[in-house]
Amino acid sequence: MSRTVIAAVVAVVIAALTAIAFFITSSSFDAKIRRDADNQLRRAYQVVGALAQLESIDVANKAERLAADRQFVAALKSQSSSDRDRFARIAFTKFTSNEKEGDIKPDLIALVDAQGNLLAMNDVPSVVAKQWKKEGDHPGDTIIPALNVVLGNRAIISDIWVDNNRMMKIGVAPIIDTDAPVSANDPEGVVIIGAIVVAYAQTANQAQHDKQLLGTEIAYYDGTRVVATSFTKGATSEEDTGKAAALTELAKSGTVSPAKGQAKVTVDGVPYLAAAVTMPRSTSNPGRMPKDYPAVAATAMVLSPIVDPANTAATIKLFIILLGIGALGISLVGLYLSHRRLIAQVDQIELGVTDIINGNVDRTFRPVGLELDGLANGLNVMLARLLGRPEPGEEEFDEEGNPIIPGRVEFEETEGEAAPQTDPDLAALAQESEPDYYKRVFTEYVAARKTVGSPDDVSFENFIAKLKVNEGKLKAQYNCRAVRFRVVTKDNKVSLKPVPIFA
Repeated sequence: MSRTVIAAVVAVVIAALTAIAFFITSSSFDAKIRRDADNQLRRAYQVVGALAQLESIDVANKAERLAADRQFVAALKSQSSSDRDRFARIAFTKFTSNEKEGDIKPDLIALVDAQGNLLAMNDVPSVVAKQWKKEGDHPGDTIIPALNVVLGNRAIISDIWVDNNRMMKIGVAPIIDTDAPVSANDPEGVVIIGAIVVAYAQTANQAQHDKQLLGTEIAYYDGTRVVATSFTKGATSEEDTGKAAALTELAKSGTVSPAKGQAKVTVDGVPYLAAAVTMPRSTSNPGRMPKDYPAVAATAMVLSPIVDPANTAATIKLFIILLGIGALGISLVGLYLSHRRLIAQVDQIELGVTDIINGNVDRTFRPVGLELDGLANGLNVMLARLLGRPEPGEEEFDEEGNPIIPGRVEFEETEGEAAPQTDPDLAALAQESEPDYYKRVFTEYVAARKTVGSPDDVSFENFIAKLKVNEGKLKAQYNCRAVRFRVVTKDNKVSLKPVPIFA
């Protein structure tokens, strides 16, 4: 298998493992985020319903407590407008001063007479008597449905009233004159001379306060119109009206409604799980509620974001990708360095083998590296046994640390691929038998070395092996049938001269 294929396989395996880890991690975190959002939405849904119910009861209780103040009876019976205002102010002040610390102050406290005329309002110097009146001058002619019911019945009502695009949680309670004579035909046995209206505006600030209690975003809307949300612009407390408009579209389309339950929506690019809760309405006398009383339209929408607040999932996903890239890079670099190290050793072994093929049988293989040192030593042992020279560990070394190789045989060098001149005794040399030829050449070579004063202890086997190696090389070089050698002495140096035989 080529190194390119190996690198490709390693890259594919690491990429596949990285992709699997990324997919499993993504799926696990996505499921956890969705599960957390679902649990958060369920808790918020239950809490907002209970919270709205408690607030409804609380505002009804406040209206009832206010209506019981005798100062309002005095105000309604007073013939002087200044006395009426004074009595009303006293009652308003007493109520607000008795509120517990931390309680939200009502946005509106109003005194209304039996015909629905507005007589006084807290923190408002002067009021318009007909402000809430429709045409006519009879009870039930106001723009507040709950007030119309209370003025005609002994009932306390807590409801939602939308006034000038403001959603108001209102409590309405009748003011009863206990000293007035009661008609024998009156089933209630009381005389209602007016009513108290207490209202709390559902503002963006209140929605933001509710968000802290719920842990989710919340929006309040009446029918299809969002009137307040907990969404803010950045880190400020200013309401994000753009998101309020997007929620209005969701409400209009019916994507989120009390009847549909949980729904997945997207607001400004952020996914949410959303659910709607109908705002509660309560009355102390349900049997007195008219059949044509408006149905409940006020709704609270809770939205739980399907996001990772700490961005842990994105961090881990990025870490997995970087880890995969790093592992791929390290493995490829490791493969390259290993290949480079191994190839360098192989090249040295190959160079030595090529040198031996070219006739240098005295060549020995030096240590090339841990990976191929065993192969180099094995080749040295093989050559030593074939050529009859000392095996590794038994050889002697010169002053420069090079091994002393006994029985060195010198061959006459040839240039290029040109064949030497044809020997005149070629025919006799070609007809000589191979055993006789090898014995004769060895004997002549040893004798010539002794004659020039350079005796050598070259063995017959070593000598013949070197001859055969050089014969094979020169046969390929000259493209001849055989190559024989003759002993030549020149300049006090003995060498073997090749003689090609073509026929």
